[in-house]
Amino acid sequence: MKSCIILCGGWARRMGQDKGLMYFQDKPLIIHVLDKVKTVANEIILILRDYNQLNKYEKVLEDSKENLTIHTDLIKDQGPLAGIYTGLTYINSSYALIIPCDSPLIQDSFIEKIFSFINNEYDAVVPQWPDGHLEPLHALYHKRNIKIIKEHLNEGRNDVKSLLEKLKVKYVNVDLLDETGQSFRNLNQPKDLKIK
Repeated sequence: MKSCIILCGGWARRMGQDKGLMYFQDKPLIIHVLDKVKTVANEIILILRDYNQLNKYEKVLEDSKENLTIHTDLIKDQGPLAGIYTGLTYINSSYALIIPCDSPLIQDSFIEKIFSFINNEYDAVVPQWPDGHLEPLHALYHKRNIKIIKEHLNEGRNDVKSLLEKLKVKYVNVDLLDETGQSFRNLNQPKDLKIK
């Protein structure tokens, strides 16, 4: 079974609103991501910060609930790592692909290719750029990481990159996953919403 966990963060300061609800090419960013993953994943879990955010998303998600379950962070105010922890807690399969909601240009082929690197020997499969830069929020994580993530959060560490130091990670060159690099493109500023 292929599982995808979509992380929806909170308020985007530069954008002046919740990223997942911002419109890009006539629909919210979250719908772009859901449309991509529903063609390749059997199980899709959307992680939202809290019930207030959930209420805002419900109307937008009315027509996109097939194969979708929605949860709010089990550990509050700890950023994306808490979202990964929450998502892994609920998945049925062994591995899940993490995708941020502000990556509407993610390619179906990227999702297929990264799942091909699954090997039970690894705790995570993480894309890596030639300069060493990592993409830990476009990566696969094994469900067995739940305990170590919780310990990491309890230590007051909520950055995903420092977690990777504790895991057995398979690093994969981004060019093998998406030679265009579009799958890793985040929309972080108002001008980004105008790209074609």
